[in-house]
Amino acid sequence: MATRSPSLISKINAACPVSKPKTQTEAPLSAGKRRLFSVVMWLMPVLFFVVLEGVLRLAGYGDSYPLFKPISGYPAYMAQNRDVGWRYFTRQERVPTSLGDAFKAEKDSSIFRVFVQGGSSAAGYPFYHGGSFSRMLGQRLQQTFPERPIEVVNTAMAAVNSYTLLDFADEIIAQEPDAVLIYAGHNEFYGALGVGSAETLGQNRAMVNLYLGLRNLRIVQGLRAVLAGAGSLFGGRAQGERPGATLMDRMVGEQKIAYGSALYGRGLAQFRGNLRDLMARYRERGIPVFIGTLASNERTHAPFISDLVPGTDAEARKMLYRQAQNAAQQGNLQEALSILDEVIRMDSLAADAFYAKARLLDTGGRYDEARAAYLAAKDRDQLRFRAPEAINQIIREEAERAGVGVVETQAALAQAARNGIIGSDLMMEHLHPNVDGYFLIADAFYKALAEARLIGSWDRVVPTVRARKEVLLTPIDSLYGVYRIRQLMGTWPFQPPGVVVNTMDTVKARNPVEQIALDLYYRKVGWQEATDALRRYYQEQGDYHSALQAALVHIQQYPFLPQPYLAAGNILVLQRRYDEAMTYFTVSNDIEESAMAQRMIGSILLERGDRNKAIEHLTRAVALDPENQQALYNLSGAYALSGQLEQARETVMRLLQLAPEHQDGRRLLASLSAPRE
Repeated sequence: MATRSPSLISKINAACPVSKPKTQTEAPLSAGKRRLFSVVMWLMPVLFFVVLEGVLRLAGYGDSYPLFKPISGYPAYMAQNRDVGWRYFTRQERVPTSLGDAFKAEKDSSIFRVFVQGGSSAAGYPFYHGGSFSRMLGQRLQQTFPERPIEVVNTAMAAVNSYTLLDFADEIIAQEPDAVLIYAGHNEFYGALGVGSAETLGQNRAMVNLYLGLRNLRIVQGLRAVLAGAGSLFGGRAQGERPGATLMDRMVGEQKIAYGSALYGRGLAQFRGNLRDLMARYRERGIPVFIGTLASNERTHAPFISDLVPGTDAEARKMLYRQAQNAAQQGNLQEALSILDEVIRMDSLAADAFYAKARLLDTGGRYDEARAAYLAAKDRDQLRFRAPEAINQIIREEAERAGVGVVETQAALAQAARNGIIGSDLMMEHLHPNVDGYFLIADAFYKALAEARLIGSWDRVVPTVRARKEVLLTPIDSLYGVYRIRQLMGTWPFQPPGVVVNTMDTVKARNPVEQIALDLYYRKVGWQEATDALRRYYQEQGDYHSALQAALVHIQQYPFLPQPYLAAGNILVLQRRYDEAMTYFTVSNDIEESAMAQRMIGSILLERGDRNKAIEHLTRAVALDPENQQALYNLSGAYALSGQLEQARETVMRLLQLAPEHQDGRRLLASLSAPRE
């Protein structure tokens, strides 16, 4: 048998002999070393992200955006952080803010603290301030319980939904609420991070909530910014598309969300899941929750978008629609309704036929049937700015499951509305209430709190009629609200896409109040300056009731400032309401001692005949402001009335050294110098 020639490898081995391998193998790594090696391998990527996070923080990238922050210059008070909206919005130049309600940083046992959660309707758009239901409620609660400090803190913001509510919960709990009020659901589809929003992170609720849980990490914020920049990768408004003229416009990612569609179902599931988790968190802490059902304009706002199901015979449907219109014009109501029922059978998901049917039933006085048709039309409106009735059903179901109180605010508005159908008598446009509408919401929550017997003894209930008359909404806030609505309704979706009707161009001020409101609208002045200008105007006109209202609105917004209390006290003095004025001067002086507060307190005490205490306060006023002529005159008078004539003469002489022509001072000195019998 032939033998094989040596291979190349064999030849190499022969030329370069190697030592034989050792019979003993090297000792393997111990179990401990293997574990250490594994830990190091796992820690390396973690260490990388830790270092990256540190570098981003050192570089000043991002922010933690806490919900509440101490008020600058007034650390005893907290308010909602105006930048907290950046947690949820990455594509906006500015973010929505809340009312900025101030509350004590340290809560004592006497304070009853309520937090309000929701979107723009809960915040009081378009009026805000005294036009919000929370301010109306807070004012009424304080009148009901004058012996207890009542804090109603509104955290609601425009264009947010249940993701924001749930994200706020732990920080609200940390502020020791005695109750939480919720009015939310209209923004569930288009609000920040919603299933149809331009501000989206996808449609997986668990992933969105995970992101919110990790939002303080700068790495996560950077990743969100990158994804938002990519735009089309996560849906929403396409790159290069014209930004909307209003926030309402800019928030819409999916313009058409059909009734019963998969996306519609995901929006409802998103709301149910977040609401369930939200209520569970409050329930675990024993915090009472009251959640309101949602109201919107049913009667006078047609559906934004009505579309046909694919396969519907559009021409045949259009022909039937014309027949129904002709029958209605001829007064044949029943025939028109029968034809519309046929139209609805052809496509039961189109909103326009339901709305047309509702209008006919409404005209015919069949109001219960009309309302059912109006609600059906609203539910089928594919542009989902108004919450469908399924949202209210979820609210009732989840509240019952959690043992939470449902406040039937929708029913309260319907009961007050003309013929039981909510329309422009209570709504500004499609869903934001007017002042009467907001008051009805406040009234419903007030009655719910009373029924639950929270706070204390309800033996000083403020009647509804009185409470409505005393709502602290100034004319400038009311006008500003009207201007906002005019601006909103001049753009999409109230106008065709790309069309902007600027009706504000024709608005001219007819009086000083309207001029102040326009200056506020055009941002020539700030709200605080405008409100103070309004107070001064009314005071100059002798309209002390309106002037006091402006001062009280100022106090509502800035309870930590001494000046609004002084202003209110001075107006009450002009009305000779001295006891009430004393309260405001005392509060002002407690916040920050001032010569004016001390002088006014001393003067009222002197009027009451309490001369010794009057002298004490007037002396302090002079010490704080030695050249205050009125304080010197009042003090000299107080000394004279109490029989301290020498002190009276000395004090009035100081006055006359400052103002030799002070006529009242000269007369007082003359009376003090006159010989006594």
